[in-house]
Amino acid sequence: MARTAGTRHPLVGAHVSAAGGYEHAVDRALAIGAEALQVWVDQPRRFPRTPLDEPALRRLRRALARERLPAFVHVPYLVNLASIVPEHLERSIDMVARGLRAARIAGLSGAVLHVGSHQGRGYEAMRAQVLDALREAARRSRVRDRLVLENSVGAGGQIGADLSELRDLLDALAARGIASRVAIDLAHAHANGSDLSRAAGVTAFAVRLREAHLAARVAVVHANDSATPCGSRRDRHANPGEGRIGAHGLRLLARVPELARVPWILEVPGVERSGPTAREITRLRRIIGRESATPRRVR
Repeated sequence: MARTAGTRHPLVGAHVSAAGGYEHAVDRALAIGAEALQVWVDQPRRFPRTPLDEPALRRLRRALARERLPAFVHVPYLVNLASIVPEHLERSIDMVARGLRAARIAGLSGAVLHVGSHQGRGYEAMRAQVLDALREAARRSRVRDRLVLENSVGAGGQIGADLSELRDLLDALAARGIASRVAIDLAHAHANGSDLSRAAGVTAFAVRLREAHLAARVAVVHANDSATPCGSRRDRHANPGEGRIGAHGLRLLARVPELARVPWILEVPGVERSGPTAREITRLRRIIGRESATPRRVR
């Protein structure tokens, strides 16, 4: 796959812990040599029980500005904007609104979220509810420009495995005055049936992105290798070069101009299954043809 003129290497970052205060995520990112970062706004598998720590978010904003790091917040996995259970839907809307507020307060590039699952009812049947829920989250948060919808593996009726669904949501939100973009998770795309281990599969995926008018709307790439085969519809991440996409596939993906212009965030198990380390950051840089940066000390 020939490299397109003007393509640049992406920044390589990581999802890091915000334990002890959001602002500590910056030092953790710098310590492993990350050039961008992502944090949870709340515990990933638990509904929030306390208000947002706004002072810590403001400290995070100052730290990010000082270090000039692009950053995103990830909304918890429990969100399902297509739920037919009123209490779950209400909590989901609130979690998305919290993510958007956190992004605004901390000056982040966006709040990344999985839309949820229609659980067999079909996308069209739940489309209006999902759009109303996203619009309500924007209203509650008073944020209309930081939504980032992530592609899914498509298991269990997950919305967003079909890129046309993401395009439809983005276009409908834009018609309501809400600017939104997409996060492309490479492991999700591979597990959903795009063979990103081969040049033909990478080219076909890039074409689908462009045909869906999403290529220019990519905000961030989750640069996860896939621990499961193409088409498995199983969401299991592997360290870069150690999964089914492999080093060859990641190298080809870094040559897709629309993917190379945005940060690549690692959400991988790392050496001890405790998250990305300097080893994974360095390895991904080498795979895509960049020199590795020297990790900085935590202050």
